[in-house]
Amino acid sequence: MTSPLFIQHRAPFDGHAAAELLDALLVSAAFGQNPTVLFHGDGVWQLVGPQEPAAFGCKSLAAQLEALPLYDVENILVEQESLDSRGLSAAQLVLPVRSIARTELLSLLAEHSPVLRF
Repeated sequence: MTSPLFIQHRAPFDGHAAAELLDALLVSAAFGQNPTVLFHGDGVWQLVGPQEPAAFGCKSLAAQLEALPLYDVENILVEQESLDSRGLSAAQLVLPVRSIARTELLSLLAEHSPVLRF
């Protein structure tokens, strides 16, 4: 059995997609599916804190992100090129992550099923 991969590629306050994908990730984890989450593109901004969601008329994703370890979500990945192009480092992120290179994405996709990105 393979585990699901959730790809977070949207900025934290770019509509509701980021929050909905995190909800689905937590449900998957609650049912013991051993999900992996990848933050890439503008999705890396979700991991930078502190954030001011009220300024965007949104709720904070911080509580859901902080819950990932509580739900035994251990495979938290970030695409290194996405961090680099935004002038960020893993030390600035609110969660411990494992960086992967863009060249590793195809093998990551092949290792997981289903792959969810919205």
